[in-house]
Amino acid sequence: MATGASISERRLTVHMGVQKTASTAFHHLLHRNAGRLSGRLVLRTPAPNTPTRSAARAAIAFSLAPDAANRDALIAAIGALRDELLATEGPILVSHENLPGAMPGNGGEVALYPQIGPILALMSEHLAPLAPRFAFYTRDLAAWKTSVHNQAVKTDGYAKSWVEFQAETADCGDWDDMRARVEAEVGAENAAFFRLEDEPDAMRPGQQLLAYAGLSADEIASLEPLSWRPNESLNPGALEFMRQINRAGLGPQPRMKVMQLVVQNQALFAPTRSEAQEAPQ
Repeated sequence: MATGASISERRLTVHMGVQKTASTAFHHLLHRNAGRLSGRLVLRTPAPNTPTRSAARAAIAFSLAPDAANRDALIAAIGALRDELLATEGPILVSHENLPGAMPGNGGEVALYPQIGPILALMSEHLAPLAPRFAFYTRDLAAWKTSVHNQAVKTDGYAKSWVEFQAETADCGDWDDMRARVEAEVGAENAAFFRLEDEPDAMRPGQQLLAYAGLSADEIASLEPLSWRPNESLNPGALEFMRQINRAGLGPQPRMKVMQLVVQNQALFAPTRSEAQEAPQ
């Protein structure tokens, strides 16, 4: 087992998303290049039944209800993740878009990650003796909100229209405010913010993050690019159909089955003229 000093000096990068900044595409890129990255990075992404996924789910729950029970559950989940990481060797990259908490449209949230400070404090404390640095992607806020509304309707059961969503999130805050809260909690030296618009290649996403995690330019350039774009937004007709399904109040499992059918058959859904006019451009 490594000494405490060497453990604390291991490079641990925790990619905190946020949602709708190409995190899913980034995870597909990592999986596609797992062989190339083996030995260079210990990768932890949202695989089922893993401490990474459990920690992200606990972060969502805590962000929506930051009470003692959810705080204790988040601490336990972070501890399980820490224990798994301590059994590995080499630089680490943990990536899950839900670690900052619920995005607007999920569970009644309307602000930009109001519990990000407490979540980061708990992660910093309970990932010790590992010393994490935290990385975030941002995106033009107007474009991001459009994509977030689409995703909330598609996966989170959100039933309100784009116009209603805009009104709900009009005072959500901005990235500068969120960055100030992050840096106040962990220090500017332990937080990195990257603009999605600065990524050089959409089919080889996350290049700024991979450089921050320690890969060289040559190593990044050698990665095999994606052949398709995962988790694309629903077209307007399919989005409106899912919104109406959400209003019907189906249970989670039936709703998930309907969503999967809609995603796979979007060409069947053509928006009405009024829906097309209301839909964000």
